[in-house]
Amino acid sequence: MQKKNIVFVLNEYNGHGGAQRVASILANDFVADGHNVKILSINEQQNQPSYFNDQVEVNVLHEDGYRAPMEKALFPHLKSFKFKVVSKELKRRRQLIKSRLKVEKFFDQFGDEMVYVIVIQVWGMQWLENLMYRKNIKIIGQSHESFAAAYNSHRFKRILKYYKQTAKFLLLTEKDAAKFESLGFTNVGVLHNPTTYRKNQDAKKLWENKTFISVGRLIEDKGNDLLIEAFNKVKDQLPGWKLEIYGDGPDHKNLKLLIDIYNLHDRVFLKGRTENALEVYERASILLLGSKAEGLPMTLIEAQSCSLPCISTDCAPGIKEIINEYETGLLATVGDADQFSRHMVRLAKDFNKYEAYSKNAYIESQKFERNYIKQQWYALFDEVGVEHE
Repeated sequence: MQKKNIVFVLNEYNGHGGAQRVASILANDFVADGHNVKILSINEQQNQPSYFNDQVEVNVLHEDGYRAPMEKALFPHLKSFKFKVVSKELKRRRQLIKSRLKVEKFFDQFGDEMVYVIVIQVWGMQWLENLMYRKNIKIIGQSHESFAAAYNSHRFKRILKYYKQTAKFLLLTEKDAAKFESLGFTNVGVLHNPTTYRKNQDAKKLWENKTFISVGRLIEDKGNDLLIEAFNKVKDQLPGWKLEIYGDGPDHKNLKLLIDIYNLHDRVFLKGRTENALEVYERASILLLGSKAEGLPMTLIEAQSCSLPCISTDCAPGIKEIINEYETGLLATVGDADQFSRHMVRLAKDFNKYEAYSKNAYIESQKFERNYIKQQWYALFDEVGVEHE
């Protein structure tokens, strides 16, 4: 295979979300196949490790820690004599021009060679705008959330502004792609996230762990409070079972308070961020996801790839791309702790059902196998590169 130039654009290369995990799997595999892979990170977290291996070159755009504020219109603030706001906006615009020139210089190193640019998060597009019409640069935009989640966020305007013009705009589900097509997008495609891990485990051993787990950022939208509430409802029906919540974030204090209120100190544990998720999946029985909104959650994909049945809120089309209800896992209405708790009891108390779900989960996870997804990426590079040839 001909050597390719591939650049990933991320908000922060050393963040610890699903987007960074997906990008690192692909980047590390592309490097292993002999391709020239680089990271262009808009910012970085201080003193934090990343998922990328040492062979992936990382370039940070704002090494001084500069964080671009939201764009503001000048005229309304001039009319209302808000000169400080105007001054800050002019400063932001000057910095944007400066940063765009720096980005152009970064891409000049490739000369006329084809470069495939994978923009993981749309925020980075504002710095790439000047590159949109270079014939040798093929920008592939991604959205790692559902159409509904994007529509209800400040990111939606950026998606409309930038991603309509990219060589390809990748969604995680066919339903989300159809939504954007209805808005006039002619460049949409669907590509699943690859799994980090794949391990066929013994269902009996997993079930005997008697452990529910949740893995992800501790933020309100992840719904860990729902999981604690649901567990509290059924704790007496499930003696010996516990709930372990892995991750860190601003919701830690509130979750700890909820554990105190329910007096669950010996049954529910905030474990912090894990450095080895595979070990967590090996010690668990069932993965729980209580989110209010998602795209195609990596935790569900990873868990099923390790033979774990999953219980999740039905918070996005992507959930049903992963979980086959009543075959690999169970779904509950967003925010419904009663329904969620009933599902927990169904799987935890019926080993025959649990064993069937566990085996089905591993089989179903095949479509997220990393080499299979990687080959789809190579086919996409060939597709968008035809115009240059």
